[in-house]
Amino acid sequence: MIINIHGLDSSGANSKYEWMRRNAASHEIWSPDIDYRSSSPTEILDFLKSRVPEEKGDVYVVGSSMGGFFARILNQMYPDATAILINPALAPFIGLRAQRAQRGQIDCKGYIELAAMYAYSDDAAWRNLYVIAGDADELIDHKRVTMRMLPPDFDAIYWIKGGTHQMSVFSPEIDSILRKILRL
Repeated sequence: MIINIHGLDSSGANSKYEWMRRNAASHEIWSPDIDYRSSSPTEILDFLKSRVPEEKGDVYVVGSSMGGFFARILNQMYPDATAILINPALAPFIGLRAQRAQRGQIDCKGYIELAAMYAYSDDAAWRNLYVIAGDADELIDHKRVTMRMLPPDFDAIYWIKGGTHQMSVFSPEIDSILRKILRL
């Protein structure tokens, strides 16, 4: 099963889902629409957890931007699941204040609390976790923020030269990385 978690102001029908639908059709794919503005972070996490299969098997969680925050938490809660974080907002509360002021409220405090409870604890399991980051991401400075959220020896990061935040058009490089991780 592949769980695709889109980013803020995106949808379950994002470009990552379209790629999966074309290239990973042998997997069950769940790509829900998430309204980050009207749901609390805890409600979103509970919703996502409700679809993680209880039986062992190949479970992949792909999270883009804000979805990367939740994919990281699910990876910690279900360490046998493989998480692929694409331009992840591992510290979404850093950039949310400006977003919150622009278009509706976002529960920054709730994201800080979830981060403290799950995503960044000292005993966090970092196995089965991959990061794909664009070096031209206009929203997240991955060298300043993302890399500080990862262990110093973390080496499962793929830098995409010229990759912007959306990464909506998959390059052959990203295609190859995803095929390798998803074993396609």
